[in-house]
Amino acid sequence: MLTPRQARYVFLPVMLAAMAALVGVALIVVQQGLAAGPDEFWMLAWVLAFVLALPGAMLLLPVVGALMRSLTRHHTVPPAGETIPNSGHWSR
Repeated sequence: MLTPRQARYVFLPVMLAAMAALVGVALIVVQQGLAAGPDEFWMLAWVLAFVLALPGAMLLLPVVGALMRSLTRHHTVPPAGETIPNSGHWSR
């Protein structure tokens, strides 16, 4: 399990790896568009940006965030002002 501080440091490389995979797919598609000609390339680039990159980034951010939250160790002591249930204190 990771501490919250460690999870912040792990988030960036995981996000970079996921975005690199998206960019790899995009480069293959762009290469196909360049082979077709300049007009088709620009149309393909815009379609690729709105169909693959934008939704991909919007889906990857919450998925990677949820993964980091599941791997993060949560504190056992609550912040100041909260009560600890069943801690042996007399109840009123």
